Amino acid sequence: MVYGDTKPQVRERLMLAFNSPLFPEILISSAVLAEGVDLHRFCRHVVHHDLCWNPSTLEQRTGRLDRIGCKAEASRRPIVVYEPFLGGSADEKMFRVVRDRERWFQIVMGQKFEFDEASSEELSNRVLLPPELADELVFDLRRWRKSEKRDGVL
Repeated sequence: MVYGDTKPQVRERLMLAFNSPLFPEILISSAVLAEGVDLHRFCRHVVHHDLCWNPSTLEQRTGRLDRIGCKAEASRRPIVVYEPFLGGSADEKMFRVVRDRERWFQIVMGQKFEFDEASSEELSNRVLLPPELADELVFDLRRWRKSEKRDGVL
């Protein structure tokens, strides 16, 4: 894990290790590794666990893997980007807004973008999180439950 309090020499060691074929296989980072770092040699998957309202920020993060000599280029396979969110939540709203901004940017930059009723419907479809799984993902932030004993007291 790399975050704001991670010492620069530790960050450097982790980045060098991540760019080796041996270790580590997963690198979790806050925005401290979002710019000016190369993480491309042995990785082609990015998971954005925190979305940003600006699609350029997400593109910048993904750009850590999109370099000359990257694994995607060597393997002739694409960089895979995941942007998970919970359906029906504020995260989904943010995801949709970011996607819309990205599409408008593509149009402004002259890229071909076809948008019709079928593609609009396809874009709005989502896989809902099963209620059982959603219940399991909920954090219980209480210190103890009423039904549990704590220091001999119910």
